[in-house]
Amino acid sequence: MSGFSTGYSPASPRRGAGVVACGLATIALAALGFAALGLVVAAPAHATGTLDCSIDDAAVSFAAQTAFSHGMGGSFNNFRAVLEVKPAGKGAPPFEKLELDGEALVHHWFHGSEVRLHLYHELPDPKAGSAELVIETKGKGKEAESFAGRYVLTLTAIDAAGTEKTRTLKGRATCSAG
Repeated sequence: MSGFSTGYSPASPRRGAGVVACGLATIALAALGFAALGLVVAAPAHATGTLDCSIDDAAVSFAAQTAFSHGMGGSFNNFRAVLEVKPAGKGAPPFEKLELDGEALVHHWFHGSEVRLHLYHELPDPKAGSAELVIETKGKGKEAESFAGRYVLTLTAIDAAGTEKTRTLKGRATCSAG
């Protein structure tokens, strides 16, 4: 043999095959990219916002904040609240001030023109008692941002003799979404 090649060998790819393979790979990647883009565009948007609820009357002070999602089941995230029973509400220990988080939020409803919260908190010493707060508010219109309604706070205390005493406080509550 003379040492130079014709460029073709059964063991080597044909001339131009690399260009075709590269072109096919580029087309496949582009198609995959458009498919992924289609999934992102077709996915529903999940709006998020903040929700604040409050009570401020002669007997009770309450302030709650949470982030929420309209999609994915309407979840509440980073729920925080402070509940204070004032002297007019007979807020002697153990209920003068309770700091609450998502564990106390046993149920919530934020749909259409309604916001409802149900909180339950047992005091650190189970023999001391519990607090249960239910807030039910309504807004005007489907896209309401302000909600007004009522609350019912049930306080159960157990005295030194082991006697359970329950008192119920009622009043107005407001919530706002943004």
